[in-house]
Amino acid sequence: MLMDRAGDIAAALRGSTLEDHPVEEGLGGTFLVQNVDPARVLEAWQAARAAMPLTGRWPVFTLPGDLHHEPEPAELVELDRAARTLDPWSVYRRYGADEAQDRHDVERYVDVFLGADLVEPALQQLRPPTTSHVLQRWIYDTVLADPQLTTRAFSGCEHLVGTNRWHTWPEVQLVLLPTTAQWLAPAWVSYFGAARDNGQAGWAAAMRQWERQWGAGLVAAWGTMLQFTAARRPEPGPQAWELAGQLMAVGGSLQCEQWQLAIALTRGDAWFLHDRP
Repeated sequence: MLMDRAGDIAAALRGSTLEDHPVEEGLGGTFLVQNVDPARVLEAWQAARAAMPLTGRWPVFTLPGDLHHEPEPAELVELDRAARTLDPWSVYRRYGADEAQDRHDVERYVDVFLGADLVEPALQQLRPPTTSHVLQRWIYDTVLADPQLTTRAFSGCEHLVGTNRWHTWPEVQLVLLPTTAQWLAPAWVSYFGAARDNGQAGWAAAMRQWERQWGAGLVAAWGTMLQFTAARRPEPGPQAWELAGQLMAVGGSLQCEQWQLAIALTRGDAWFLHDRP
């Protein structure tokens, strides 16, 4: 059941960290919860998410004034259809161009990340020239095979997961969407990475897939940044590798290596995606 009165929504939030916060009507059937402390975004989102069975509304944080679109019912039907049928990885691709890596490239890359002792095994097994994708996957598999390397690698990439990387703005607004389907959020909120052919539909399909696989929930959409929580972590190996590639495809400005993110994802429950001009 969808609550459509501010007083009812405020009552549903009573007893939570959002009690007594002003609730106002927003654009496109949304409601806005105001005066949320920007440093307590996750706590506030969790409170609104817990109330969703009562409100019938998915919560997502945006910057004040960031709602510009009022979707028509037919638009929502089409977006929902696309989210259920479109392959998001036909829209968002991790490797637009898989760069060639010669012997010198392999030597330098392996030396920097794993040390000189593993340069010769890399050359023997990869037999360059090779590609960026193959080299990164070799690094990942090599790290996973050695517990000491895994621990060392995680200590250098643990910042890639968790809320410490989430951006804190001076002012925020909590938007309660008129749906419990988070994958319809692109009908109201924007993300720079979706500014491409089928970008909104691909973003919706990715979120639906992540929700089903990892219990991932969209917490915030800051224009060029997205924040998610995840209820389940991928297993080390193919699961984590694939998810890391997906997140880097949607978050095209993430400044890390795919193998680093794959290692981090197995030890964290908060995601950060970034795509900027």
